[in-house]
Amino acid sequence: MKTLKSVINNQFRNNALLITMACFAVCLLITRVAIARSEFYFFLAWNIFLAYVPLGITGYMIDRPHLIEKRHYFYPLFFAWLMFLPNAPYIITDFIHLKRETSIPVWFDVLLLISFSLSGLLFGIKSMKQMFLMLAVRFNYFMTWGLMLIISFLTGFGIYLGRFLRYNSWDILHKPLELVQCIFVSLTVCPECKTSWGMTLGFGVFMFLAFIMYPEPE
Repeated sequence: MKTLKSVINNQFRNNALLITMACFAVCLLITRVAIARSEFYFFLAWNIFLAYVPLGITGYMIDRPHLIEKRHYFYPLFFAWLMFLPNAPYIITDFIHLKRETSIPVWFDVLLLISFSLSGLLFGIKSMKQMFLMLAVRFNYFMTWGLMLIISFLTGFGIYLGRFLRYNSWDILHKPLELVQCIFVSLTVCPECKTSWGMTLGFGVFMFLAFIMYPEPE
């Protein structure tokens, strides 16, 4: 297992590559706006910012060991990270907007959406790798892996909440009672439960496999 020190030493280099990918996606978006005179996909800029938040949180924590060692710092930050994590792979679901406009070649929009989706997904997976190392400091090896599996499924459910129920990460503080009620209904009442469980399991397994496949920092 890699140490926290090794991750810190490679964090800037690895994040720089991810940010470069995101910048490429933003350049594609700017090009599309300039050519098509349309701001249809402009929401992707906000989505990629939200996708970076989980990595920003773990990057901030991993550079400050006292935030990991002291539980009154660690758990609030972990909770905030968990609430924002679904925003990273959520951009994948923006493919539902493909072909909503026809003034731009489809191949360009496919490239645009792939660039944003891949950037968001990699932001999320990288932050999960960093969180794994921090959890390993507090828990044993098997419990840490179990937590990452649970986190993956919670991320899948979070994608469902955002895409179909249109909730945001901060709604857990803004309207918690309404959110809890909607979660209960979506998990227990059909036909809603078919979509919620399907996305939870499908995206959960996808995120866990992507987490395993993502290479460890050297």
